[in-house]
Amino acid sequence: MPALAVACAVAVVGAAGCTLTERAGPGGDVLNALDEVRYESPPPTGLTYVDATRANELRTEDADRFAFVAGLGTPLLNLRDLPAERYGLVPEDAETTVTVDFGAPFGHWDGAFDAAAIVGELEADGFTERETDAGTVWINHDRGLGLMVEEDRIRWGDEQLDPARTESSGEPLAARDTYRDLAACLGDVYRADFVQASEGAAVPVYAVGHRAEAADETSTVLCAVTEDDATEEAALERLREEVERATTRYAGAEVSALDGEGGSAGVRVTVPDRPEQRPGRLLAGDTDLTDALREL
Repeated sequence: MPALAVACAVAVVGAAGCTLTERAGPGGDVLNALDEVRYESPPPTGLTYVDATRANELRTEDADRFAFVAGLGTPLLNLRDLPAERYGLVPEDAETTVTVDFGAPFGHWDGAFDAAAIVGELEADGFTERETDAGTVWINHDRGLGLMVEEDRIRWGDEQLDPARTESSGEPLAARDTYRDLAACLGDVYRADFVQASEGAAVPVYAVGHRAEAADETSTVLCAVTEDDATEEAALERLREEVERATTRYAGAEVSALDGEGGSAGVRVTVPDRPEQRPGRLLAGDTDLTDALREL
C-alpha cells in the first residue's frame, strides 16, 4: 500500500478482577487502545492513538494551533488523491482513532457513523464488496484501499484488509511491560505516537504524548524505554544536554527517569509549549530530543 505508507510517514495489563478495557487512571485510554492491537513478532513499527473527541474540541477553539490532529493521525485522510467527499469519512463523527504500522498502515475509527451514507460514497467512488469472516469489506484495487464500515467502527487498510485475521492473531501490545510503562508515563493525552525501533536498538521503543489543559495551555511528554540502566543514564545525560543547549525551544522542560511499574528502564521529558509554539512540534521540527535517543 505505497500511497498509505507515504502518507503515514508524512502524517505521522489487567489486574486481578479487572479487564484491560476497564483500566482507569493515567494512560488508561491509551492502554485500552493498545489492548486492541495484536501482533505476532516483531511489534508494529509504530502506532498512533487520537482522542478524536478532545482533538476536535481543540481544533474548534484554534484550528491553526491544532492542525496536526486535523487528520486524526489517519494517513488515509492525507492522501494526495483523496476525493473531496473523503470516502464519506467525517472526522467530527469519530471518538477515538488508532493507526498501526508505518510500512503498511491500517487502523480503525470508533464513534457514531452513518454507515449507509459512507457505503454509498464508497460505491460511487468505485469500491466493490468482498466478503470476509468479519463481514463486508469494501475495496478499491486501483487505490489499494479497503474499508469495513459499521455504525460504531470503521476499519481501514489496504485491499487485503481482513479484520478477522488482524484482530485475533498474536498478543496485544498492552501485554508488554514496556508499552504499559509508556502508557502510564504518557498519562492523559489527546494524541500518542509510539515508535518501535529495530531489534537490538539501545532505545527499543519511545512514545510522544500531547496534553492540553486548555487550547492555550499545552505540553508534550516524551517517554522512552532503554535496554538497560546504563543506557538510561546515558539518555538522561544526552537529553539534559539538549534541553540546556536549546533553552528557548525547550524552556521549562523537565527530564527524569521513567520509573515504570513494569520495571522498564527509561527516561521521561515533559516540555511545555509557549503560546507561539504549536503542539506536535516534537514530531516534526523540534526533533532534537528524539534524534538524541536514536543516536544512543
